[in-house]
Amino acid sequence: MAEYEFQGEWLESLPSKYQVLFLTALSHSLTIAGRDSYIPETEELEHPTHLRRINEIQHRVAACTYELLVNDSTESFRRSIAQWVLDQSDQHLLGNMQWAWRRAQERVLKAAAQGTVQH
Repeated sequence: MAEYEFQGEWLESLPSKYQVLFLTALSHSLTIAGRDSYIPETEELEHPTHLRRINEIQHRVAACTYELLVNDSTESFRRSIAQWVLDQSDQHLLGNMQWAWRRAQERVLKAAAQGTVQH
């Protein structure tokens, strides 16, 4: 089983409020990962293709979050988020995407352990 399939199962195993929390945390982490595309202290991009790919992933993460919130989400779409994020052929981008996924997982697990998630 590919790592993204395992992670897609993990995401699907969460209660819906934690799925929303994870996707929101992932969205935030993706914006941080996208900053790696910038040339420091300029308005220029070092990795424009990475930033474009991250934007496409962000689009799907936002759509999945919306669908969960309006109760119009499908299991296959939720599972596909892991593939969109973690199935990258570019190793530099893959490293950033793995970091974003792990960071979002850590935030969800911490919130769950603290019982701080709103209904």
